[in-house]
Amino acid sequence: MSDETVRTRSSAVFGNRYVADVVAAIVGLAAEPEIGVTVRMIAQRAGLTDNLVRPVVKRLVEAGLLVPHQQLRPRGPSYHRVRIDLPLWQALEQTCRFLGNQ
Repeated sequence: MSDETVRTRSSAVFGNRYVADVVAAIVGLAAEPEIGVTVRMIAQRAGLTDNLVRPVVKRLVEAGLLVPHQQLRPRGPSYHRVRIDLPLWQALEQTCRFLGNQ
């Protein structure tokens, strides 16, 4: 399925064209959940800009699906822990996968 079709569906379901892309990238990065993920890591994996990823990450933090790590340096990157243990995360991951398969 084309990226455009997935993004159209993502927009219809989530109100943002890039949620499915961002979630797919996070799934790929979450193999080592103790390390955490940054907006830049997600953007690079998804092939998107930081500015497209940042609002999705903010929404995932607000939903409790990403938890910010304490920053060690004031100007350092913001790492987030992925709550892959939550049923809500699992449902989101599955929904995003379905958007690309139907």
